Amino acid sequence: MTEGRIVRLEIDGKPVEADSRDNLIEAARRIGVAIPYFCYHPRLSIAGQCRLCLVETSDAPGRLVPGCQVRAKEGLKVTTTSPAVKDNQRGVMEFHLINHPVDCAICDQSGECKLQDYYMEYDHQPSRIRTYKLNKPKRQIFGPVVVYDAERCIMCTRCVRFMDEVAQQSQLGVVQRGSWSLIATFPDQPLDSQYSGNTVDICPVGALLNRDFRFQSRVWFVNKSPAICTGCSNGCNVYVESRGDKAYRLLPRRNEEVNQVWMCDEGRLTYHATNEGRVEWAREGKGEAAQSVGPHLAVERVVERIRPLMGKGGIALYLSAQCTNEETAAALLLGREIGVTRYLTGGNPPGDSDDFLIRADKNPNARGVRLVAEAFGVKLEELDGATVAEKALLAFRTEGLGAAALQRVELFIAVAQNEDSATAHADVALPCASVYEQDGTLVNWYGRLQRTWPSVTGSRGDATGIAVARSDAAAATMRKSDAAPGWLWAERILAGLGFTHAVRTPQMAFALIAERAAEFSELTLDRVPDEGVVLASSQLPAEWPKRAPRPEASGGSR
Repeated sequence: MTEGRIVRLEIDGKPVEADSRDNLIEAARRIGVAIPYFCYHPRLSIAGQCRLCLVETSDAPGRLVPGCQVRAKEGLKVTTTSPAVKDNQRGVMEFHLINHPVDCAICDQSGECKLQDYYMEYDHQPSRIRTYKLNKPKRQIFGPVVVYDAERCIMCTRCVRFMDEVAQQSQLGVVQRGSWSLIATFPDQPLDSQYSGNTVDICPVGALLNRDFRFQSRVWFVNKSPAICTGCSNGCNVYVESRGDKAYRLLPRRNEEVNQVWMCDEGRLTYHATNEGRVEWAREGKGEAAQSVGPHLAVERVVERIRPLMGKGGIALYLSAQCTNEETAAALLLGREIGVTRYLTGGNPPGDSDDFLIRADKNPNARGVRLVAEAFGVKLEELDGATVAEKALLAFRTEGLGAAALQRVELFIAVAQNEDSATAHADVALPCASVYEQDGTLVNWYGRLQRTWPSVTGSRGDATGIAVARSDAAAATMRKSDAAPGWLWAERILAGLGFTHAVRTPQMAFALIAERAAEFSELTLDRVPDEGVVLASSQLPAEWPKRAPRPEASGGSR
């Protein structure tokens, strides 16, 4: 892309300095002036068909021009509030609403619908149409993720352009003409792209909806918190939308060097592991003999069983690549104190990948776990389905740890998030908070350290197991379980054994790493930039995925 230059123009009488590549919508945005639009999207080609963004310019007297198509030019004078512009906005809104159904009360887009917003801001007029609205298909299943309501569609064609230009899978098109136009898939070819959910994100109205989220919650009831997707090692930046102890959906969060503003469909579903199949309570015993004993007693049982083995060897520690860096550091500290002789690692099995955002490694922190282990001077061995030969095994998360690996283990203690074949064999199971429920950091596939924040209200506690009170309104709806971050379980066990490391916060757990790794030394958990930072030890691969975003050579690294 050619380099732009700074041009000076005037918008509504205010001077503006803009890039010559900016269109008038983006130039106006620089001084807080909002030009309304439907079809324009900064990541897609210009369609110029909704006509809502028409403005007056000094080089086209007597007519209106589309703000999405006209570039900023030196000395140009732009007017966005003239009577002609306002009349056009009202007229365009009236046309868009001629056949639009009054579905707001049942539409999932309510609360984030640009048609609603623009009606209140630019139109706010009663309908002059005294005839029946045109009926079009409703609840049309486009594919496994997307459902289409043609009556609500305003034909902005954002979805068509996204599939052509970003996903590069031409699975949508416009059929029919005039008022009968609608979006359609090709015959016997569903919208099954792995990026189809993005069409829902960019739809400005309620025409395209996510089948997973549909009718689950109103958007104004959910809280939105930043996090990192746990679906693969790409580390896509996301928002987790939740209410109380339940996550409802994931949405992409902008990071130009990781995922731009997109994410894959598989990643959108990773929040289900936070809601379903959880190890809810600290328990002792296997199978039918298992019983909930509470966090205090469970830690006591772990201490009782580990203490006789300390210093005698025969203890292995398993670290899942789903662990955060803070959980890994605390687990390694625990391993050092109890005399672990073998350190194992594993995780979710590899899967498909592409040249855009999907990586084959389906774990969010495989690289981070190894970096932290190196900082502690620990050599990790890949488990790879082998049987654990040691008598005792302490596992921090159980992804990749099957029942077959536990055949020779006499004592198995699992800090686990979800029930699986491994937790069924645990002598003591300690419920672990999901990544979406805790503060921490992850390192993506090429070495970018990124922070994640607690998004879903979970059970929280200090190192003694006493619940920490929350000051916000979510306290009343906290998860009724014993779930705690892995680093906190490690600290509780250490405290029970008589050690006083006092890792009582994720900041202190991060400091364990910073004490041992030079590339972390100038960082604290709270100083990790929102966009992340590429660690100095990162060796970017020579063969970069063709369309994957990559870190800037001049910034974003240490």
